[in-house]
Amino acid sequence: MNQTQKPVQNLLKTFSLGTLSIGKNRNDNQESSGLTRMFTLKKSGIEYVGQLRISSEAPIVKIEVFNENFFSEFEQPESAVLENLTQKVLGKVKKEIDVADSVKALIKDYIEGQESDDFELESEDHGLPEDKRDIEAMFNRLNKEYFNGKINATVKWGRDVKTQNKSGFRYGSYDENKKLIRLHPRLKQDFVPVYVLELTLYHEMCHQFAPSYKKNGSWQSHHPEFKKKEKEYKNFRDARKWEKNNWHKLLLPANESTESEKNEGSALALVND
Repeated sequence: MNQTQKPVQNLLKTFSLGTLSIGKNRNDNQESSGLTRMFTLKKSGIEYVGQLRISSEAPIVKIEVFNENFFSEFEQPESAVLENLTQKVLGKVKKEIDVADSVKALIKDYIEGQESDDFELESEDHGLPEDKRDIEAMFNRLNKEYFNGKINATVKWGRDVKTQNKSGFRYGSYDENKKLIRLHPRLKQDFVPVYVLELTLYHEMCHQFAPSYKKNGSWQSHHPEFKKKEKEYKNFRDARKWEKNNWHKLLLPANESTESEKNEGSALALVND
């Protein structure tokens, strides 16, 4: 990605990891093809220490936290915490001007590999079952109701790439250059309220309404104007509440998730209404 190109906006479900501080880069100890950095995380008044390693050999990126009780701070599984932590640490490191270009290339390759494994466009060779929810009609209705029909974009379902031990996924993304919105097919499942799917689509539409801009050398995507517009969606609070309480169910394969919902009885049926 060149410096003039704005990033693709991804709606990735994350959680607070604490305050992150990265140690200084000691050039005399670094190889041109790799990097090792210490970092600290301050959460709940406690400081935890960890390490990032980047190398040209597998695994390209390795994150570890030396204080095991750090993971007890979260309701989410350790793998989900590490996934979010990796993205946060790499995001800071790749912005540093003294990091070698070869290391930045490794970070770029790693991030692009994670994104392609997680979320790909649907194709004729890897089709999905017929849509149960008409996202084009949904887009047109939201566009008319909230944006005066001014959002110009194509909306498509993505393809669910089958990855073992998945600890997170992108609900949706917006590619500004292609004016393309992609929605994750796991949101098709019957137990997911329609207003959760709508908010995901609406969120991506907001990226065109309130575009990203650069501030202090970094792109600002979810800036105050964006957040103000996002909260105008009438079911914003209900959708966010559902996501907070049910995000882990979306990590299950569709058939396992369906069985789980059947076992929970009528309580969820009320939510679906």
